Amino acid sequence: MKLDDLSPYRHAIDRRRAEFEDAAFEDRFRRHLLPQHSAQLKASLLFAAFFYVVFGVTDIATLGYTLTAWLLVALRVLVALIALGGHVALSRWPESPRTPPLAASTLLSAALAVFMLVAWYQPEALAWNTMSLALILMAVYVNFPNRFLYAVAIGIVSSMVFAAMLVVQGLRHADDVLTLILLLILGNALGFIAAKRIHLAQREAFRAAFMLQQLADRDPLTGCYNRRVLQRGLLDAELARCRRYGTALSVVLCDLDHFKQVNDTHGHAAGDQVLQRFAALLLAMTRDTIDSVIRYGGEEFLVVLPQTELDGARALAERIRQAFAGTPIQTGAATVTATASFGIGSVAIRYPHAAPSAEALIGCADSQLYAVKRHGRNAVRAALI
Repeated sequence: MKLDDLSPYRHAIDRRRAEFEDAAFEDRFRRHLLPQHSAQLKASLLFAAFFYVVFGVTDIATLGYTLTAWLLVALRVLVALIALGGHVALSRWPESPRTPPLAASTLLSAALAVFMLVAWYQPEALAWNTMSLALILMAVYVNFPNRFLYAVAIGIVSSMVFAAMLVVQGLRHADDVLTLILLLILGNALGFIAAKRIHLAQREAFRAAFMLQQLADRDPLTGCYNRRVLQRGLLDAELARCRRYGTALSVVLCDLDHFKQVNDTHGHAAGDQVLQRFAALLLAMTRDTIDSVIRYGGEEFLVVLPQTELDGARALAERIRQAFAGTPIQTGAATVTATASFGIGSVAIRYPHAAPSAEALIGCADSQLYAVKRHGRNAVRAALI
């Protein structure tokens, strides 16, 4: 995660779509609410499956024991099966943020299509069916967690189809037709307002919590993570993932060379600029959302590189070393040329023994760093643990 993750512009909400403008941040939000949305949607799917079939008795009561009535009941059962299929999909793919919108949209589209057929074959009950549709629309917008635009599209299209049916087959009196159409508009309007308010409120709350967490986890000078993230188990989690999937993991411990001399010679303000320049380089040259850059100490930084073998970590550290040493830093009236030393500890792919602890891995990188310092600094050393 880079410095601009703290920028409010990256977290702006498109109020028309009721989603974050940044697609990656929107995906992060959906994954955050995924357990809650999945649980709510599962309950809604079971509720819909049960009552959609139960209301089949109204088809038989209205049409009698006719082929049409039994066909409508069969279609209701099909919709219930679609709802149960969505429930199974949510259970089978609990970590997929695409499953809830797909399950909700598929069920609602099928349910409303069958509802149109039910209303078509019951013209004498169009007024009651219109009120039923208005209630269904509220559920479309509020009770079935979905993307806001999907809910709006389903609600408007189904209302337009039903309104056309009112005109073609419906009531003879224009004032009755107008009243029922206005009822559909009211159902959409109320659902639209409620759904948009919910979507926006959820995202605003998530953004506020995210920004507070970032401020708590970030070093204010450099924008890198502070040591709290290590204490909360960031490296332990990566080691667990390394053990589970048999992937490599490397850490790079970086230290600015003779940093005290920079402060003593040019002042602490210049030293801060050197730290900021080095941190910005680390953040720019590592992978967003995959690697983690941590301010480990005063002038020490720790870079965690998941899925990175020893040679890859060494090559990255060498590129950073050359870029930092080769770029003078303008600090007020003075130009400072600084260097850094790098020590790397790495866990190989499919580590043959029990994976090391976080302390042991950092200790390996630290021993390599001190070896660099003993041999003149401004270099990279690496070792497998």
